[in-house]
Amino acid sequence: MDTLSTATWISHPAIQSGLAPFITALIVAESLRRLRLSGLAVIAGFCMTVWLVAGFDFEPLSSTKKIILAGLVAAIAGLLADLVASRARIVRYLVVASCGGVTLWALWPVLRQKEMQDLLTTSASMMVYAMWTGWCTDRLADTPIRAGVAGTALAAGTGLSALLGASALLGQMGLSVGVACSAYLLVQFLGNRALPCGRTFTFPLSLLCSTIAPAAVLLARLPWYCLPILALIPVVVCIPLPRHWSVRQQILPLIGLAGSCAAFSVYIVWREMGGTG
Repeated sequence: MDTLSTATWISHPAIQSGLAPFITALIVAESLRRLRLSGLAVIAGFCMTVWLVAGFDFEPLSSTKKIILAGLVAAIAGLLADLVASRARIVRYLVVASCGGVTLWALWPVLRQKEMQDLLTTSASMMVYAMWTGWCTDRLADTPIRAGVAGTALAAGTGLSALLGASALLGQMGLSVGVACSAYLLVQFLGNRALPCGRTFTFPLSLLCSTIAPAAVLLARLPWYCLPILALIPVVVCIPLPRHWSVRQQILPLIGLAGSCAAFSVYIVWREMGGTG
């Protein structure tokens, strides 16, 4: 009976994509702070949800599993970039190209079924969104407060929109990233100090968010016009703030602005689905 209750508890979506990744990311963000590896919180939370929901069996290599695999590779690549060439401008171009290329690679089985004109239009629009997200998010690698806010709003907005758009797995994946970013942000808020960030944090964040949203458009019922709204999030968090403001004072207005964009995207999907839960 106890075993059955535990299994039921663990299989609840709120635990899989909410509590479990949050606790995991919280532990990683705080425990690895002295090693300047707090940015690993985002991929740690994501991996926890993947382990609970889908597992790490990549055969057959579906579009969703390609996104998971790409997220893992991005975390390793981001860590190496921080250790070797964090200031090299070429790294940003590689991040942007990776976001666009992975999106096309992951969604190609669906895209290739379209007519030529539709194929070109859809592929171009999805790659533009992915590359824009990659570029804007990568610019936040040296600003952990803004990166944490952008990650929380962008991933949570993407996940909730995908979930309402009838894609449970993509929704849970997006939510896990958003929850992990919120744990990273909470550590900064409570301690009133910035955490180490870098591409260890922003590269997997940008790659996962830039592929999950287009995947939800093609594989589920996420309206395409949610993408421009979500794309505003890493832009609005760059608004200038007084330099003398503390970490807490910076987080509150930024999360309000970014959260408004995410909430608007969720609202659009909710209305598109008929205004039902």
